[in-house]
Amino acid sequence: MAIEQDPGRIEQRYGEIAMPTGILFGTADRVIGIRIHGQSMRSKIEKLDFEHVEGAGHMPQFVEPKRVVVS
Repeated sequence: MAIEQDPGRIEQRYGEIAMPTGILFGTADRVIGIRIHGQSMRSKIEKLDFEHVEGAGHMPQFVEPKRVVVS
């Protein structure tokens, strides 16, 4: 997986993202922390739609699928 091989190089390119981008993050994620890996993304991706799912873990898309699917 690329993120495991070179996270610094990938993170440096977040600012190049020019398309509408959203992140759905579980507040109880024990794999990656919301403060470091979630909320900090707001300053790295312009116009990021950042939403959290209270009490959800690492896979909030399974808890809140309607917030992920665009009709």
